[in-house]
Order: sequence, then C-alpha cells, then structure tokens
Amino acid sequence: MHESDSIEQLFTTHHARLLRLAAAMLHDEEEARDAVSEVFEHLMSRPTPAAAGEWERKLLAAVRNRCIDRIRQMKVTERVRRRLPIEDAHLPTWEQEEEHERRLQAVTEAIGSELTEAQRATLQLRYQEEKSYREIAESMGISQVAVYKHLRGALERLRKKVSPL
Repeated sequence: MHESDSIEQLFTTHHARLLRLAAAMLHDEEEARDAVSEVFEHLMSRPTPAAAGEWERKLLAAVRNRCIDRIRQMKVTERVRRRLPIEDAHLPTWEQEEEHERRLQAVTEAIGSELTEAQRATLQLRYQEEKSYREIAESMGISQVAVYKHLRGALERLRKKVSPL
C-alpha cells in the first residue's frame, strides 16, 4: 500500500474519534479540528512506522498531547472563559426573579393545601431526598405504580393551581 493511501485510511478510520477527544479537551469544535489536522499534517510530513494495532493508541496520544499544548498556550483568562462561559449565561431580570418567587410561593401553598398526605410524602421523597421510585415504594410500603400515580396526581394538581399565574 502506498504511504499516502495508508495515512488516508488512518484518517478515515480514526478521524471521528480523534475529533471527539479533542473537542472534549478543548471545548471548541474549530480548535479541535485544527488540533487533529495538525496531527495528520505532522504524520504526512514525517511518517512514523507503527504496527497496525498501535496506530489508534499513537494517534490518540498525539491528539491528546497536541490539545495539552494548545491549552498551555492559552492565556489563563481564555482557559477560564472556555470552562466557565459567564457572558453566555442568561441572568434573570428583577421581574423574572419576582415572578419566580411568586410561583414558588404558590407551589408551596398548593403543596400544603391541595395535595393528599401520600402525594406530599411522595413529592418530598422524590424531589427533596432524591429517592428512586423503588426506594419510595419500599419506604412507604406501596407499589412503584402507586408511587407513579401519587407523583402524577400531585404534579397535575400543582400545574392546575399554578399555571394560571
């Protein structure tokens, strides 16, 4: 097989996986494509002999190292910006905060006045204590289907009470 054909075959076989690795490390699709392309460009300029089974490991290591080099070259602020995209975050307005507080108050009141004791207990176990349906069923001595019905009924009642707000 001609050398360029084997590099093309490696590219075709491993490109998608290498791109996923680079994207996961760099948090930027364009940077990831550049890093993977640089690895293959280097491979074309200076082919490194390897056994057939070793190519994947060597390519993964080369892409990982290229990504690490790119991360090191970034300024600290750029690293933080990529990890914590603060400017992209949607910050609520005062009106949205007030609306949220009003709805939360309505839900709290509805839980106290509109739900049965079993529905309240099921909601608490599921959403405050983060228990699974199976765990809730065992602790309440009911079936998982009953847990589902309690939750469904509670959520329907809460939606009816809160949605006109």
